[in-house]
Amino acid sequence: MARAAKVALHIALILVLMVAGYEAQAFARLGWDSVVKYQSPYLASLPRGNVAPPLAQRVVLVLVDGLRLDVSREMSNLNDLRRQGADLAVRVGQPSLSYPSWTVVATGAWQEVSGVTTNWFEGPVKMDNIFRAAKDANLPAVAVGARGWQKLFGPDLTDFFPITWPEEGKAPPEEWAKADREACQKGLEVLKEFDSGLILLYIGGTDEMAHEYGGTSKPYRNEVQLADWCIGQVAARLDWEKDVLMVTADHGHIDTGGHGGWEEVVLRVPLVVVGHGVRKGIYTDRFQADIAPTIAALLGVPIPTHVQGRPLLEVLDAPVDAKGPIGLNAALQLSGFYDLYAQVLGVRPFAGNTLKAHREAIARGEEDALARFWDELIGRAAAAKRARWWRERLLRLPIALGIALVPLAYYLTFRRRWSQVLLPIGAALLYFVFYNLLFFLARGHTWSLSAFNSEAQIEAFFNQRLLDAALSVAVAGLILALILWKKSPLETLERMVAFSFTAFYLLLLQVDLFYWLYHIRFTWALPDLKLGFKYYMDLLQMIPVGVLSGVLAGLAVLIGWGIRRWRRPRPAPEPVMPLVQEAALPEGPAPAALEGEAASESPL
Repeated sequence: MARAAKVALHIALILVLMVAGYEAQAFARLGWDSVVKYQSPYLASLPRGNVAPPLAQRVVLVLVDGLRLDVSREMSNLNDLRRQGADLAVRVGQPSLSYPSWTVVATGAWQEVSGVTTNWFEGPVKMDNIFRAAKDANLPAVAVGARGWQKLFGPDLTDFFPITWPEEGKAPPEEWAKADREACQKGLEVLKEFDSGLILLYIGGTDEMAHEYGGTSKPYRNEVQLADWCIGQVAARLDWEKDVLMVTADHGHIDTGGHGGWEEVVLRVPLVVVGHGVRKGIYTDRFQADIAPTIAALLGVPIPTHVQGRPLLEVLDAPVDAKGPIGLNAALQLSGFYDLYAQVLGVRPFAGNTLKAHREAIARGEEDALARFWDELIGRAAAAKRARWWRERLLRLPIALGIALVPLAYYLTFRRRWSQVLLPIGAALLYFVFYNLLFFLARGHTWSLSAFNSEAQIEAFFNQRLLDAALSVAVAGLILALILWKKSPLETLERMVAFSFTAFYLLLLQVDLFYWLYHIRFTWALPDLKLGFKYYMDLLQMIPVGVLSGVLAGLAVLIGWGIRRWRRPRPAPEPVMPLVQEAALPEGPAPAALEGEAASESPL
């Protein structure tokens, strides 16, 4: 290839990399918005089912924001309630953020069904929920706590008592403790006023202390003990002959503070249920989506229409003839929703046939009949979802293969000289080593939404990732430039472009894999958010890797030129011979002394 053509090719490649790097931010924004602004296709109206007689007159739900399961074991009042009632842990959905989890607690529907995926959701929630069911049954549906509950469920509440919380990130622990005491006091007043229905008491200072000081810190534990004191005060005012107390959390916290991800300490939270109609015991883990249908069963109100969990019949202390109607109503409601689910997925309805095999056993109130039906139903729903994913993946496969294979044509320019591309590939791999050392070791992050501790830190977190990628690619590129200093400018340009191209291509392969698996727009389901987080990080890395490709290539050429010029041997200066001027001899005969000397030197 002619010299001019090579230069033109590599300059063109630099321009392509720079434009592609710049455009990567648009794809990153698209993926982010597709989760934040996700529109659920499952919100079609569904009819409510029948109801069974209530097991309790009043259900009090205390939700302690950010309460870790392990730290909850240090709460003496809560431990007393554990010994009196049902003790279990429930798993939280993803993303494990407050608004999405509150919605799961109230609706029994997971995030991709409710459409509430972040704390930026404007509300109100667009589907049936346990507050609406209680209100429609002419029961009080009361909430005490943060205004977020009013934003999400305001139209479905009969009464709401807001608590003024301090400004996040700026108030000292004492201010948050004061707000939690105020919430507790208001909750106790509400208990006096309403002796039936559903009452929610929200305690939020625990979450803020974990964010500010960490999930194992003393301020967090102090606030947890304050929540425990409040729970004791609430329990002392309940009548166990007619009331039920449920204590749970929306999510946990990692040790350094933060949630939203998929760490076990974030995803497993306590659920303690005690009171009338509750069977004492320690139970296996269940799901956060089971809370709403269990409350519905206790109050004798319709189960929310889009429910994906089930009533915890094993926890309910009721005769078989009472559990039968509760289980059958739940099974019918689940069947109705999953028929809609199948319709959205474009598969043949499966819920009705699943119910046929279990209906009689459920109606008889057999202990595990509803659980067996639910397990089979959820398994078939998961299979239908996987089938939809794979149908779409087959359609995306040609494009994904094209994205993966077409760039390989660039490496054909190195045919018959493959050894010359080894150094650029090694430098590209060195970039990934540097970046991941910064991300995992120096910064202490993981591939998790829990990495940024609050919404206010999200922009700074992503900007830091851009800077880390820029620093890593600059260091790897400069190391390669120093190795190449002896090469000609054209050879240096060629190898630096190969370095940037390889690093960008390796990132592109990872982005392409995610595209093939889940697409870049999410219209009917949320992707695996762990892979989604990595996908977003890969797109962010592509920005500096692409944009800096031209800068690094130019610097490498200049560095090589400068080093060669500095090390070029300088020619030694030519010796300068001194000019010796002979003394003029006087005219006439030589002096006698000289004549004698001359005569003595003569061989004659």
